[in-house]
Amino acid sequence: MKSPSVPSSKERFYVLDAKNKPVEVFDRAEWSRWKTENELVFRRTLLDESGVTVTTRFRGLSEPKTGDASLFVTRVAGMEARDNKSYGARTLDEALEQHELIVQKILRMLTRR
Repeated sequence: MKSPSVPSSKERFYVLDAKNKPVEVFDRAEWSRWKTENELVFRRTLLDESGVTVTTRFRGLSEPKTGDASLFVTRVAGMEARDNKSYGARTLDEALEQHELIVQKILRMLTRR
C-alpha cells in the first residue's frame, strides 16, 4: 500500500520552459542563476495619474508550509496600505487574466472618487 503524499517542508523551485510553462528544478543554484538571466516580469501597468502600479511576474517558488504552487504573482502598489495586495496564480494565463481584472477594478475605483 502506498502512503499518502505529504507536502515537503522544503521550498520547491521552478523555471520556465520555452513556452513559459513552469518546470521544477532541484538545484537552488541553478534556479537562482536562471532567475538572474531571465526576464521575470510579464506585465506592468502604471496608472499615471494615481501612481498605482500593477505588476505580474514569475516567482518560481512554492510555499514550503502549504505546498502552494502559486508560481506567478500579481502585486498592487501605490494605493492605500490596506489596498496594496498580492495575488497568486498557478499559470501565466491565469496570472495575466487576473492582472487585467485587477487593473479594471482599480480603474473603476479611481473613476468613482
